[in-house]
Amino acid sequence: MSTVRVTLGRLPLAATVDHLLLRLRGHIQLLLPEIETKDWARYGQDDQIRFMAASVRDRLNNEPKTGPAVVRCVYAQELAHICRDLLALALAEPGFEQPYPAAAS
Repeated sequence: MSTVRVTLGRLPLAATVDHLLLRLRGHIQLLLPEIETKDWARYGQDDQIRFMAASVRDRLNNEPKTGPAVVRCVYAQELAHICRDLLALALAEPGFEQPYPAAAS
């Protein structure tokens, strides 16, 4: 979570973005198998998890390699959001639905 917090706290510096990307990619690659091995099918959630995992892998494979450094910095923030969401799924039990807070009037 410290890598996620650092990346989301402010736009990463161009000098540190490659290190952050490496760490975030590693975390995501460790979290995906943890999520995929859970018994999501028992609750009818396996298709959603499979689609999400494929989308995450596609996003990892489409890392921007050229262009301004700020593009890679924003990409790092995208990966940090993904990593945070995957961590929540890794900790959740299949079938668990977290209620959304009531909308403010």
